[in-house]
Amino acid sequence: MSVSIVSLASGSKGNCTLVFSDTTAVLVDAGVSYSRINAELRAFGLSVSRLDAVVITHEHADHIAALPRVGKETKVYAHPKTAAEILRRQGELNGYTEVDFYEGGFTIGDIEVIPFRIPHDAVYPLGYSFRLSTGAQVSVATDMGRPTVGVYNNIRESEAVLIEANHDVEMLRHGSYPEPLKRRILGDLGHLSNDMTALFAERLMGSAVRNMLLGHLSENNNLPELALGAVCGRLQGRGCADISVAVASQHSASEVYEVK
Repeated sequence: MSVSIVSLASGSKGNCTLVFSDTTAVLVDAGVSYSRINAELRAFGLSVSRLDAVVITHEHADHIAALPRVGKETKVYAHPKTAAEILRRQGELNGYTEVDFYEGGFTIGDIEVIPFRIPHDAVYPLGYSFRLSTGAQVSVATDMGRPTVGVYNNIRESEAVLIEANHDVEMLRHGSYPEPLKRRILGDLGHLSNDMTALFAERLMGSAVRNMLLGHLSENNNLPELALGAVCGRLQGRGCADISVAVASQHSASEVYEVK
């Protein structure tokens, strides 16, 4: 038995991640077009209609853009507060599946879904870990202003993690964004910088994490080489050679990370 994670799209223009086992396939977010999602799923012998579910991290457009159509073909899981906000924003929430105690986690097929809080300026933002009965686990943790102890505790047992490295601080500060937007991104409820992600990567040394996929890179305020340089440089400077680091793309699927 194994669980795998692959980023189908990751960045400021839309986010969608596939987590799958031998018998179960789950999307995390549906922030790119329905056609793009189906096109990426075909590489895995899947389509939206063959998914077991989609789970939603939060209600921002780059995470739910295709949800009205996706929800017509598969189940949708979201925290009740997030579901209410999606309904307010999009006017519909097809496929919504209620869970009695959402934060307590739930099961989809053979995958245990474990939600955890993240600090972001949304109604009730969440990251997720996905675990098999064997203990194999992967996690998704993006869109957070700071890496909290709670996030660490929830992903430290995952061998593969998708984690945010949104911006280079100097690019953002000297870029063209309005000052209020810069402050939002840099704030405690904004997005992780490369340097903050590098510090968090250092904290994960000695944990179960072996593969770190850097996601949600800003097209205007970051470069893949800057994100990789910050995180890899920090790990290498601490003598860590057992965590591999790669960057997820906005425009194509990442490598598949399988955990047995």
